[in-house]
Amino acid sequence: MAPSIGGFGRDVETTLQTERLILNRPRGEDVDTMFRILSDRRTTRHNPGDALNWREEAEGLFQHWDEQWDRHGIGYFAVRLPDRAEPIGFAGAKHVLFDGRAVLNLYCRLDHRFWNHGYGTEAVRAVVAHANELFELPPMLARVRPGNTASARIVRAAGFEPAPGLGSQGEDGYEDAYVLNWTRNL
Repeated sequence: MAPSIGGFGRDVETTLQTERLILNRPRGEDVDTMFRILSDRRTTRHNPGDALNWREEAEGLFQHWDEQWDRHGIGYFAVRLPDRAEPIGFAGAKHVLFDGRAVLNLYCRLDHRFWNHGYGTEAVRAVVAHANELFELPPMLARVRPGNTASARIVRAAGFEPAPGLGSQGEDGYEDAYVLNWTRNL
């Protein structure tokens, strides 16, 4: 039975620390940064359907992310540099049904000003290690648009393998699938 069945609540405070990053559950004061990052078309160029247009959308998204944490004990982390209070992005995993199967879907979105420094790879590796420990090697899925070579490199560096038979049409077009621990159950 998956340990994702409700009841984690607010008392679950998970902080992950890497060599250069701190990842923690987003807080209400992060909503303005969420809006700034996720409304920037440079940041969402591979997934324009994810772009926010209004701050109220960021508030709703924050509530949704917060509910994921409360329900499942895992969700999207705010990614921070140790000397910076404001997040440089968000990375994590959420529970989804993929072809009727419960899996963790990987997510990573960094402010474009922090690309090409290895932060995405570092954050994703921390999320994967945390999920593997928390859920004992859960099946994980990363959906990547074919032109997004940087994201493909990040998920491969975290141990994901291409799964050509699982690619599918997403909101913004076709998405390649990459999987990790795929023979396991959540």
